[in-house]
Amino acid sequence: MLFEHWVYSTAIAIITGMIYHRFTNRDYSWIIILSSYTPDFDIFVDVILKRIGVTLLIGGNPIKHGSFHNIAVLLLFAFSVALLLHPIGIKFIDSFIFASIGFGAHIFEDALVLNPGYAFFWPLHGSRVGIGLIRL
Repeated sequence: MLFEHWVYSTAIAIITGMIYHRFTNRDYSWIIILSSYTPDFDIFVDVILKRIGVTLLIGGNPIKHGSFHNIAVLLLFAFSVALLLHPIGIKFIDSFIFASIGFGAHIFEDALVLNPGYAFFWPLHGSRVGIGLIRL
């Protein structure tokens, strides 16, 4: 799925970047592409925490693949990116929106192919949801 996430997010970045550039003369589509891989960082966090013997719980469950695939982490990530990019001259709202689009593209793609998927709406709702259009 890593290659598919890159293709999907690149397509969204091109379209979004072209539209945004037309109105503002700025192009931050690269933020979308970089942000699209962020939900899968839970794989690395899980490995690192296990090696150092730390158990971190999200919603009462230890971190595993899928733990970062939700709107709470999306908002936290987008806010963090906006804070980090603001000092280098990128407007807070611009980087927040583009980081959200990239992260959200990953979540939406996973929802398209998985059924049940992940708890995308956590903390609002803990149910695992997905559309499952394509069987993997």
